[in-house]
Amino acid sequence: MKKATTKKAMGWLLALCMVLGLAACATNEPENPTQPMQTTQTTQTTQTQEATQLAVLYLPNEDVSGFVTKEEPTDGTAAGIVEQLVEEGALPEGCALLSFENGAADMNEAFGNAVKNTGSSEEYTKIGCVVNTLLKQYGIEEITITIEGETLETGHDTYDYPLTFFRDQTDVTD
Repeated sequence: MKKATTKKAMGWLLALCMVLGLAACATNEPENPTQPMQTTQTTQTTQTQEATQLAVLYLPNEDVSGFVTKEEPTDGTAAGIVEQLVEEGALPEGCALLSFENGAADMNEAFGNAVKNTGSSEEYTKIGCVVNTLLKQYGIEEITITIEGETLETGHDTYDYPLTFFRDQTDVTD
């Protein structure tokens, strides 16, 4: 009788091991169940950051003698950043960036008209808002601005040269 009880116990033990072994094989979860969640959260966070990068916008100050900065989420494109400058009032409605490549910003005719039809201080800050914002966003040192592929000419300057960071006009000495 002792032999039958031992055989029965061994049978149950063997059956239990088989059930546990099958259950372990049937589960596709990794040993650390939080790992997939962390990967998914990291991927979602990265995608969100790519979709909403932060840009430092340079905007004209109250007396149009210089700039104030404002950090805003952006779609990460140069055209989107210029649209934000329009939304913030740094540039008039209708101004847009047509292309931006290798430090060359080709703006539309509305931007050209906006800077041509202002005084020197407003011209300085309108162009400076675009230049400073794009320089900061893309970590480059100079930008050339054209209007629909042509050199920007105003009553104050012919912008046929690369532009660097614009400082407040009170910092500029003649």
